[in-house]
Amino acid sequence: MNSIACAADASVLKNFLASQSVSGVFSQQTVDKQGKATEEPSQGDFKFQKPGKFNWVYQTPYEQVMVCDGKELFVWDKDLNQVTVRNAKGAIPQSPASILFGQDSLDRDWDITQLPDKDGLTLFKLVPKKKDASVKEVIFGFKGENPELLQVNGLMGEKTTLQFKDVKTNERIAPSVFSFVPPKGADVLKVK
Repeated sequence: MNSIACAADASVLKNFLASQSVSGVFSQQTVDKQGKATEEPSQGDFKFQKPGKFNWVYQTPYEQVMVCDGKELFVWDKDLNQVTVRNAKGAIPQSPASILFGQDSLDRDWDITQLPDKDGLTLFKLVPKKKDASVKEVIFGFKGENPELLQVNGLMGEKTTLQFKDVKTNERIAPSVFSFVPPKGADVLKVK
């Protein structure tokens, strides 16, 4: 593949990651290094707005809501009626989430390689430049301008794969989507 084509194709990844807002639906599956599922497949929807705001909702098999207002990350487990609150700055950096939601520099923090196309998707591999990163690599798969695949390969051989549908970029998202008020009676745990 010549370098001009590769540079042009990498612009698809960079243009998407430069989007100020993104929404869509997802399905997620995690497997261990032997390929055995470590949890039930899950599904839900997501919205994010840069810098650092997101609303990620797991609808099945268990309801869980993750909301970040840019300062604090709230995780609500409906079954337990428990909310965990963390400082967003410490929860997101140098993770795959920082690629999507953060404001870090893609080129500064990740080495990007285009992989051979597979299943009709244009693939990119991102490897963290920092040695103490929490993941081995992240694979993005695009069909046209929109991502359809995000695969996070962990340091211990585990693999989390997200499939995306109905992705919309740069649409207005109401600010209330990124605020969270713990439900009445919920246990609230603040983690430092």
